[in-house]
Amino acid sequence: MIFSIDHLVFVTSKSQRDRLVSRLAAAGFVRKGFLLNFGEKGSASESLGYAGGGMVEFLYPLDLLKVPEVWFNGMPRIMGLGFASDNFSADTAWDKDPGAWIMNENHMLPDGSTLHIHAAGPHEHISPFYVFVMDRPNGLLQFPELSTGPRLTRLVISGKDARAWRDRLQRWLHLNDHNGRLIVGEVEIRFKQIADAEMRASPRFMVTAGQGRLSLSGSSLQLISPR
Repeated sequence: MIFSIDHLVFVTSKSQRDRLVSRLAAAGFVRKGFLLNFGEKGSASESLGYAGGGMVEFLYPLDLLKVPEVWFNGMPRIMGLGFASDNFSADTAWDKDPGAWIMNENHMLPDGSTLHIHAAGPHEHISPFYVFVMDRPNGLLQFPELSTGPRLTRLVISGKDARAWRDRLQRWLHLNDHNGRLIVGEVEIRFKQIADAEMRASPRFMVTAGQGRLSLSGSSLQLISPR
């Protein structure tokens, strides 16, 4: 079953990464030393945890000659939307689109431990906006020890193809539908059809400190007080 949003992948410049990480850390997101290097794609990332165990990952270029150009246009923005599955083989037996992919590889973290990444996507990975599923067989996200702090409650996907993306997500992942909105775990995904051709995603987190609105390219990241 797809049981949660696993993590959001932001694409940034290094300086944008520094500013966003600093701003979110002040709002209660947790730096865990979760640093990855993707040498073959000329990039690296840092991820911060939030309540429930999910992550916000900031991918930034190290070598512009190697990075996929389509990824690093219009920064900063959410480029990847990851979902968590506790039954990976069943949840990725999807009605895939061209370019579907699977990742099964190890990465070394700064503390010397090994991170195994088992993930798959139902469409082209080298895209301006892509969806994927992470294998979480125990029903736990990356940082299950984080029970308090910022909590993701809503994601708004907007663009001229927003309705088509809603249909694709429903076809791939079979998420619960509620009046045109999709529900996964405690997160509501809304879709906003607008004239802008580019797909954009705007997350909303409940926080008890550092409230505000962080501008992204064509969207925003909202940090709001609990009701």
